[in-house]
Amino acid sequence: MKKLAIAVAVALASVSAHAQDWFQFEVGVGVGLANDMGDGTWIQDGSPDNREKLTFPVITAGITGELYQRGSVDVRYHADYAYLGEQRASVMGVPDDQYNGQTHSITGYQGERFSPFNGHGHVQGIPVTLDVGYTLYGWRMGVEAGVWAYWQTWHESLYNLADQWQDLSHKTTVQFGYVIGASVSRGPLSLSYRYYNVRQLWNPNPGLVTGANVVTLTYRF
Repeated sequence: MKKLAIAVAVALASVSAHAQDWFQFEVGVGVGLANDMGDGTWIQDGSPDNREKLTFPVITAGITGELYQRGSVDVRYHADYAYLGEQRASVMGVPDDQYNGQTHSITGYQGERFSPFNGHGHVQGIPVTLDVGYTLYGWRMGVEAGVWAYWQTWHESLYNLADQWQDLSHKTTVQFGYVIGASVSRGPLSLSYRYYNVRQLWNPNPGLVTGANVVTLTYRF
C-alpha cells in the first residue's frame, strides 16, 4: 500500500511538473516608441507649435508554455494581451493643399489663420507568437514571430477655417498584423524586444501609428 501511495505521488508530481512546462501565466511591463504616418498626416513639421509624443508605457498579460524541448533547444508559445499606451500629436496647421510634406514647408499661404489640430490615442491587441530558444549556461536566447489582432483608437479634432469644430477621428476596427522579436531570459524573468506591425485604414481618417518598437520585462509564474 505504501509503495502504491508513493507511486501515485510521483506520478502526480510528474504531471504537475509537465503542466508547468506547457502552461504558465506571464505579465510584463515596458516602454515603446511608435512610428508615425510621416509629415503631413496629423503633424506638419513646418507649421507652428508642431508637437508629437510617440513614446508610451506598455502592459502585457497572458499565457505561455513549452511545446518542444530537446537538449538546449526549445520552442514556446505566447498568447497575450498587449496595451500600447497613449500617443499624442498637435499642430497649428494649414490645409493639405498649402503644405508640402516632402520639403516640410508651407506653400501658397494666403494669410489665413492657422487651424489647431489635436489628437490622441492608443493601440491594443492580442499577439500570438512562437518562440524558438537556445539555452547556454542558464541563459536562454530566443527569437519569435507571429500575428496579432489589434484595435487602434485615435481621436482627432480640428477648429477649421469656417470657425467650426470637426471630428476627424479614426473609426476603430479589428485589424491584423505581424509581430517579430527577440529575448534573453533566465529563470522566470525575460527581457524582450518586439516590433508590432500596424497598418492604417482610412475609414474615413487614419490613426497616427504605423508600427511600434517595444521593450518589455516579463515574469512567468
